[in-house]
Amino acid sequence: AGLAISWLTIRDGSPYARGTIADTQARSRTGVSIVAVLREQTAFPAPTPDFGFQPGDTAVVIGTPEGVKALAGLLG
Repeated sequence: AGLAISWLTIRDGSPYARGTIADTQARSRTGVSIVAVLREQTAFPAPTPDFGFQPGDTAVVIGTPEGVKALAGLLG
């Protein structure tokens, strides 16, 4: 209880569509960890903070339901 796993798509209009995981400050802002990124047919498990997002990527995230909702809002 109290733990959520979600898949958040990085849309072209997102402020982080061409940024890095570090740019999002996801963990410090929401308490949520980005544990993998899916890009087309490729999975990037345990991406480092300098991993660069591309539009259409899917971030696999884990955290509290409230944190996941907050991160979804940030990723836009």
